[in-house]
Amino acid sequence: MKGIVFVLHGRKNKLSTANLALIEKTAPRLTCPYKIGLLEGDHQTLEEAIDGLLAQQVEEIIFLPILLFPATHAKEDLPQRAAALLEGKLPYRILATLGTTQAVSQYLIQQVEEAASADSTVLLIAHGTPHYEEPYLQLQQLAEEISQATGKIVYPAHYHGDHLYQEVLVQHPELLIIQRLFLTEGYLAKKIKEEVVQQRGSIDVLLPTLQDQPALAAAIIERLEEAACIQS
Repeated sequence: MKGIVFVLHGRKNKLSTANLALIEKTAPRLTCPYKIGLLEGDHQTLEEAIDGLLAQQVEEIIFLPILLFPATHAKEDLPQRAAALLEGKLPYRILATLGTTQAVSQYLIQQVEEAASADSTVLLIAHGTPHYEEPYLQLQQLAEEISQATGKIVYPAHYHGDHLYQEVLVQHPELLIIQRLFLTEGYLAKKIKEEVVQQRGSIDVLLPTLQDQPALAAAIIERLEEAACIQS
């Protein structure tokens, strides 16, 4: 019997409930037990989730990172902590992050199409990292998919690291469709919105994040189908 751990970012100083309802909605379709494990904070920790599944005597644990891109949490924190408890004891595997799912791509295309004016340019902003290039390569691919589907120019950019979104804002004073590619309407997503409005007023179209969006549930289901852990 397999077990699923939905791995969320979490917060150090409090329990975040963002997107938990979407995960719970997938539960009736699961064909195996599951737990939710948070990477940050002292509540519902990743280790508690693993221990909970071990207590149910699962034979394999599948980790599904509820993260958009493979940066430090997906590349280092999750693999290291999973290995510390399971290496040599129980088979396990870590699924890919959600940014490369068809569900996310189609959601972004729909968002842009619904918001687009005839000559608008799109700015796609993700978290970013100075440590890995893969997140930006995946963001570039998303931008290309959106551009091909909508006929719009789409600029991929980050909040942290290289390829900063502020550089695009300076180069493009005209109206932009700005998609903040974050899983929650949290601190950084709000900060980006505030900075854009402060610098540019209300000329831009600011699209919502993925928080509580059906597309996020669809992305989760897409990954679970790849792992054969959900009913069709």
